Amino acid sequence: MRPNHKPALPALAAIAARPRLFREILIALLVKTALLFGLWWAFFSQAPSKGAIAHDIAGHLAGPGSRAAPAITDSFPVKEPQP
Repeated sequence: MRPNHKPALPALAAIAARPRLFREILIALLVKTALLFGLWWAFFSQAPSKGAIAHDIAGHLAGPGSRAAPAITDSFPVKEPQP
C-alpha cells in the first residue's frame, strides 16, 4: 500500500473505522422507522367510509342543532324524521 493512499469512498472508510457510531445510527433509524409506522397504523390505516364522511360534513355544514341528511346515502342510511 502506498503511504499517501486514500480510499475510494472516504465515507465508507470512516464508517469502518468507527463501527460503534454506525451501530448507534442504525439503531436510531430503526427506532424512528418503527415509531413512524406505529403512528401511521394507529391514525391512518383504517379510513372511515364515504357515508360516514358525508354525514360528518353535512352535520358541520348544517350547523349545531339541525338534522342534515348526507348527500351520499349508499352505505350510511339515514331516516328522515316524521312530521
